[in-house]
Amino acid sequence: MFELLAIPVLSGAAALYVGVKKRNVDEMVIRKVFKNLKVGAVEGKDFVYPKLIAMEKKEYGVRYVYRVPLGLPKKALEPVEEILAATLDRPVEVTFKKWLYIDIFQNDIPEKVLYSDVPNMVGWVVPLGLNEKGWHFHDFDKTPHCVAGGTTRFGKTVFLKMVTTYLIEHHPDDVEFLIIDLKGGLEFERYRELKQVIDVASDPIEAFECLTRIKVLLERKMTEFKRNGWSNVVNTPIQKRTFIIVDEAAQLVPEKFMEKPMRDLLSYCQSILSEIARIGGALGFRLVFCTQYPTADTLPRQIKQNADLKISFRLPTGYASVVVIDEQGAEELPSDIPGRAIIKTHEKKIVQVPYITDDEMMKRLVVYRVAKVRKAQRTADEDTIFFE
Repeated sequence: MFELLAIPVLSGAAALYVGVKKRNVDEMVIRKVFKNLKVGAVEGKDFVYPKLIAMEKKEYGVRYVYRVPLGLPKKALEPVEEILAATLDRPVEVTFKKWLYIDIFQNDIPEKVLYSDVPNMVGWVVPLGLNEKGWHFHDFDKTPHCVAGGTTRFGKTVFLKMVTTYLIEHHPDDVEFLIIDLKGGLEFERYRELKQVIDVASDPIEAFECLTRIKVLLERKMTEFKRNGWSNVVNTPIQKRTFIIVDEAAQLVPEKFMEKPMRDLLSYCQSILSEIARIGGALGFRLVFCTQYPTADTLPRQIKQNADLKISFRLPTGYASVVVIDEQGAEELPSDIPGRAIIKTHEKKIVQVPYITDDEMMKRLVVYRVAKVRKAQRTADEDTIFFE
């Protein structure tokens, strides 16, 4: 009996020993990389390297915490992550916030994540994706606007459908959408009959009509907020949030070859979207602005500057990546893994965005379908939409 009990105890001790030994090897590799890359600074007469002060076991792996010498240039740390990941053959994340943190992960980012696996969260949050550290969410009440870029078929439109589905399922009575689908309505036309959808615009003319109505609503909201002394919707009794989703915003860019009336119409659309980005967040409007080919023209500066959440799927060039997330990197995302994205706020993360099929999306949302016709008008009550 004693022998049978001793086996798992010894096995556990052996596993613990292997784990400790592996961590010691990892720490030795880190020290070697510091020396080879000369990651350190002169203190007095000596060249001092980062000093290990803590080793923390995490759910996702192990974190090493280092004290760095004063005067260590940030540039010296830039190659550490890539070289450690290649040397250890495991995902590694290096961050520097007072202390130098080196996270060594047990697993890679999954190549596919299903929408059905997303945890339920409260508030105006949406899932961004899963990586080695776990799930990442975004709170639209803290950061109201988002810009996204990505080459076709790499997950940008699926991301929009996933976010829309999640918001409807979690806020069926408080969320409303205006969707500008400038791929001819091919992706979002099926949303038109949902009670939460104000309208779906499929060309620039329809986009102009929809945005004109939104501008009127924006002005009414501004008047209401001034009358009540409100400055932010988060601190009011208002529960409703209005999401304006623009898919393929390049179609709203005025071109020289266009007739002047069309150029003026597109410029007006861009000006309304910029106004939403500038003042709409405090009034309960949330802008999600997406384009396949990010340039200074297709991603207006006013919109980008007011969108603190930036998302990039794979892009063809480093320039396009800089336009979206202010740095290169999106061009290096894997070309064989749709849904892999860079999330940029005050920090940068790489995640696998949840995947949802059109069939699953409609099965989940069919209960919200109502009968309506194409044209929409707004009543005197700015929060009520009716169709006739």
